[in-house]
Amino acid sequence: MDADLLSTIAAIQQQTTSAGIFEIVSKAIDAYGFERFIIAGLPDRGVEDVRPFILLSGWSSEWYDRYTSLGYVHIDPVARYCFSTTTPFHWSDAPYDRATDLPAQRVMDEARDFGLDRGFCVPIHMEGGMHGVVSLVGGPVNLDANSRVELHMLALYAHGRLRFLNTRNTELMGKRTITAREAEVLKWAAAGKTASEIATITGLSERTINQHCENAQKRLGTNNRTHTVVEAIRHKLIAL
Repeated sequence: MDADLLSTIAAIQQQTTSAGIFEIVSKAIDAYGFERFIIAGLPDRGVEDVRPFILLSGWSSEWYDRYTSLGYVHIDPVARYCFSTTTPFHWSDAPYDRATDLPAQRVMDEARDFGLDRGFCVPIHMEGGMHGVVSLVGGPVNLDANSRVELHMLALYAHGRLRFLNTRNTELMGKRTITAREAEVLKWAAAGKTASEIATITGLSERTINQHCENAQKRLGTNNRTHTVVEAIRHKLIAL
């Protein structure tokens, strides 16, 4: 991983307040051309008030109040798409029918009126089927592959740290264990090594490397390799 990203992740890990994370994330996304962000959980349909799910907001107070008071989270195509994908995406890629889905079109039109005309979104999928989002405002129309990976990592870690600070929930910690071999494999993955490269380094087969990653993923309740690495770091199961 990039040295600047590693230092940013380490800094987030050390924070004990939301304000500290806000400052770090704001500075980090600015380097990619983004202006503002929001980090939140996503409520299931039927939950009218989204405000208890919001972990950290950099939105303007006017748009925040409008979005939350009118329940836009349930008709916002960007928020809705987070339930069906684990892959980060540009807001413009969130599918909806402009001709027939008038509520979704209204949200997008009003967002533009508030200066939120484009952005990049990282869906968060957590244990127990819970969903979340890190949504960045502005930025380039197309991000290169490396930037997408770095923002994905940044978002996962910031969201995880905020959840930890907000809940202080230790109920699941007993499940947060991985084997020594799984930890070794994840440490190499955190260093940016592919399964093939890790196999060469450790003397194991590529199939065995992938199996260790899948086992660690199941133990940590994550949905992909990147998220598994982040959760392992967050729970101090591996060190950078």
